[in-house]
Amino acid sequence: MVTSTLAGFLVLSVSAGQCSRPAPVYPGTWAPPPAVRYWQRPVPVVTPYMPVIEKKDAPAKEKSLYERLGGEDAIKAVVDDFVGRAAGNPKVNFTRKGTPAEWKPTAEGIDHLKKMLVELVGAATGGPQKYSGRGMKEVHKGMMITQDEFDALAGDLKATLDKFKVPAKEQEELLKIVASTAPDIVEKKK
Repeated sequence: MVTSTLAGFLVLSVSAGQCSRPAPVYPGTWAPPPAVRYWQRPVPVVTPYMPVIEKKDAPAKEKSLYERLGGEDAIKAVVDDFVGRAAGNPKVNFTRKGTPAEWKPTAEGIDHLKKMLVELVGAATGGPQKYSGRGMKEVHKGMMITQDEFDALAGDLKATLDKFKVPAKEQEELLKIVASTAPDIVEKKK
């Protein structure tokens, strides 16, 4: 009897043009949804038992070190102060006095050095600059730079970054980049 009643229900449902799958129940109602035509998309149904997945915004992309340092104008200010500080530090031997590569700085030479440093820092920190100078090994060849002189130079850079109140995270990142150049710059062990 149950089988024949179920079969009769299915026959009546199919002959009435209804779908053989159960119709979803809309939240808050007991009535089935209005008839869905075959060309319409079914409406998603959320029940208390289905998790609602919210679209989360993608995490904010961290700015490049270049941007966090303040861009080209800030880098130019740091380079300007740094070059003056390093030039006045006898532990750096900025002009390479007593070496075959002794340098007699001119206004044009200092301007060129600053330009190259801005390009180098900009390119190394994710800025739009392209470094147009020679490689570190080639530029510093014959200067007989010791590790102590390199460290004194890095100390001068740190002092300049402190003067401009560059945050510790950005200082650490920049000084790490500078330290990575030591193998190409240091020629003489002391």
